[in-house]
Amino acid sequence: MQNEGFYDFHTHTVFSDGGMIPAGLMQRAIVRGCLGLAITDHVDSSNLEWAFENLLKFVEELGQEWQPDIVPGGDVTTAPLNTLDSDALAKNWHLPVIPGVELTSVPPRKIGVLAEKARSLGAKWIVVHGETIMEPVAPGTNRAAIEARADLLSHPGLITPEDAARAAELGVYLEITTHKGHGMANGWVAQRARESGAKLLLNTDCHVSTEILDAKQRRAIAFGAGLTAEEVDRIWENGRRIIARIFG
Repeated sequence: MQNEGFYDFHTHTVFSDGGMIPAGLMQRAIVRGCLGLAITDHVDSSNLEWAFENLLKFVEELGQEWQPDIVPGGDVTTAPLNTLDSDALAKNWHLPVIPGVELTSVPPRKIGVLAEKARSLGAKWIVVHGETIMEPVAPGTNRAAIEARADLLSHPGLITPEDAARAAELGVYLEITTHKGHGMANGWVAQRARESGAKLLLNTDCHVSTEILDAKQRRAIAFGAGLTAEEVDRIWENGRRIIARIFG
């Protein structure tokens, strides 16, 4: 398998409801084996500018350059560090970080407008909080996100075959998630993607450090969703291509 390391395109920090500052998230992702990270805090029209501009400040001033001799501290919020040894850390203490947003609880008819506003502010990755089966989400959100050409429709729940086909047509990624609640529909999403040809990404939707899973744990959840080894490898390749496209 081509699954050394991993990519995560759906994560949260203290700029919405996460428990880590961006630097903490980035450091913990690195030591778990992350090769590319999108930070996508929850936003609507009330907090878009505040949350994203603070994230952008981090990415521009700090997030892209780390000194290789900096090592994460041993505070109690640190996830288990079982992926990279000290020599590997010294060589790889750098992580491409994509500044993004997750449009959440936005009325479907406003999703396109807010997505464009986020892009105008500099967002390189637009996620829309999909119609998960575990939370109230306005009907029509999945389709509005797809028509707005969001980059990722997160945890789309019982997405219809028609919406999955439209996502495939417009190049919108669908999400397989390691989130304990949202992931209850992973099998359905995997099957709709298989039927339609829609591309998949596997993300954590992490809010706290213990939710940053390593590649082995992510693969297990993907297999649990009914994906084949070939399909899982394709997800990793999708992540690699996204990073290559954004960072050249």
